[in-house]
Amino acid sequence: MHILKLGCSGWSYDEWVGPLYKSKDERKLMAYSRVFPVAEIDSTFYAYPGKGMVIGWSRYSGPDFTFTAKLPKVVTHDKRLALDQGVENDVKRFCELMSPLQLQGKLACLLIQLPPGFSYNLEVLESFFKVLPGDYRFAVEFRDLSWMRDETWKLLTDYRVAYTIVDEPLLPPEAKVTTDFAYFRWHGRGRRPWYNYLYKAEELEPWIPRIQDASTKTKTVYGFFNNHYHGYAVENCLQVLEMLGALTPRQAEAKRRAEEYLRNRKRAMEGERGTPKLTGFMPKAQRGSAMDLLSSFMDRPRLMRAEDIDDGEVAVYEASEERVRASIRDYQVLIDLKGKAVYHDCADWSRCIPLKEFCKHVGKIFLILPEERAVSILTVIGREKQVWEFKPYTR
Repeated sequence: MHILKLGCSGWSYDEWVGPLYKSKDERKLMAYSRVFPVAEIDSTFYAYPGKGMVIGWSRYSGPDFTFTAKLPKVVTHDKRLALDQGVENDVKRFCELMSPLQLQGKLACLLIQLPPGFSYNLEVLESFFKVLPGDYRFAVEFRDLSWMRDETWKLLTDYRVAYTIVDEPLLPPEAKVTTDFAYFRWHGRGRRPWYNYLYKAEELEPWIPRIQDASTKTKTVYGFFNNHYHGYAVENCLQVLEMLGALTPRQAEAKRRAEEYLRNRKRAMEGERGTPKLTGFMPKAQRGSAMDLLSSFMDRPRLMRAEDIDDGEVAVYEASEERVRASIRDYQVLIDLKGKAVYHDCADWSRCIPLKEFCKHVGKIFLILPEERAVSILTVIGREKQVWEFKPYTR
């Protein structure tokens, strides 16, 4: 096997306090990089990073640590790779921001994740490939079955772009290798959402020969577990490394810790005799994922409808310390953190206002925000709900 680098999609999750991190105050990236050699940066999908943030990623990771990063959704989802909408400049801006990692040899590639419903269009994809900067490497992830054909593999091979090999409900586990590195992503097999899922060992075992086969055709194999809920990605990634015979002593200890924590968590949730109650067992920072917290603001049918909204229908324009501003379908959402108010303009919102509940559109905004950010805002609103105002959005 050549170089094998397996890790997780993101690292800044409060829910990983316990299975991976010792406390919520620990520098998460530094702690993460002591266990894993690579991380996929997911937050860049939602917004361009600041230059200082990129420098921090380099500073708080080891010299041999590697990153990959998702292209911003403005390129892939909002403008859908359209050159006449300025995506060449968008990509150039993003690459310039990521240059501190690139110059230090810490950036393996950038991930082009296409939205569901972006069906086969070789002309659009090739036009986009032609304007990509030549000093960066890229992988592309399809979310539509129409791309699974020989013409696609040839185009990717010609432009030295890696096909992203996925485990997810929409596509088959097609282990195509199209360049000198392989790129795997495990999303999970949950229903709402996919990534709230812990893989069983028998579900991971068929991936071992695929990884081994890819390693004979490439210089490097990258792989990322995106099932980040509750720290599942940590356990599953370390399990695969063990199956491959590549687990280091430090990773073996991290695997033991994660498995023990999640086993105890499961017992607590099932209410086994002699097991502390869940609220007593879990540290404060662990007591609710965004999904858990949303259930206190909306009923189950609304929450399910929120999950069913395609990510490509949402555009987050601002996610600052003072506000979150977004559009979803033909509606607007403004969360004014400083003014303690939520503004929205769909018909169902008028029924939600008196009860201070969320409709599916507002719920979806929290589902698409980075997990830590969503949890932070929901916790604040929940704690101060009596002073928060839910108002109609006026244009």
